[in-house]
Amino acid sequence: MAKKPSMGRQKIKIAKIKKKNHSQVTFSKRRSGLFKKESELCTLCGVDIAIVVFSPAGKVFSFGHPNVECIVDRFFTRNPRPNSNAFQLVETHQSASIRELNLQLTQLLN
Repeated sequence: MAKKPSMGRQKIKIAKIKKKNHSQVTFSKRRSGLFKKESELCTLCGVDIAIVVFSPAGKVFSFGHPNVECIVDRFFTRNPRPNSNAFQLVETHQSASIRELNLQLTQLLN
C-alpha cells in the first residue's frame, strides 16, 4: 500500500496569531529556539548578549551571557567590560599591597 505523500514543511504567513492558546504555544517553542541561537552566538563569537522577552501571558523570560544584569548595567553606563585577566591582575596586586601594608603596620605597633 502506497504511503500518502506529506505536505512537508510549509511556509507560514507572518501575522499575529489570533487564538491565545495557539499564540502561547508558538511563543514557548520560538522562545526556546531564540535562547538556543543566542547561546550558540555567545559560544561561537565570544560575545556578551542579553535578551528579555515578555510572554503573551505577561511573564518575563530572560537569558544572558555572562548574566543579564551585567549586560544591562554595561548598556546603561556605556562602559566596556574590563579585560577579565587585567582586572584580576590589578585586584591581586591591590590585595597583595594591602597585606604588605597591614604586615608593616602590625610590626610598627609591636
